[in-house]
Amino acid sequence: MKKAILLMLAGFLAMQAYAAPITTKGPKMPKATLTLEQQLAKYISYPDALNASQQAGIVVIQFRVNGASELCQLEVFSQNDKLNHTLLRQLTGKKLPGYGSIGLELYTVRLHFQPD
Repeated sequence: MKKAILLMLAGFLAMQAYAAPITTKGPKMPKATLTLEQQLAKYISYPDALNASQQAGIVVIQFRVNGASELCQLEVFSQNDKLNHTLLRQLTGKKLPGYGSIGLELYTVRLHFQPD
């Protein structure tokens, strides 16, 4: 009886030593190589609205990314209407690879502007 249990235990341990773990692969999501802020910075130049005063500034924007990875429902939160209009024009419809979703998640980003 002890031999049978010992053989079963040895067989079980031998099977475990050669068993390959099962890995499940979910759908691959594209990796964004740049941060969200870095991707947005590619589309934005220093706004003319800030050129007159040569001042640095922080502007908060909110947007959603549609299934085609395009910015939509963009809002700019600053008290300078010219700045708001400039940023809306520069960013509306631009693509953010890796961020498109069906749920249309709301993103909030702070943009930092430095004069040249």
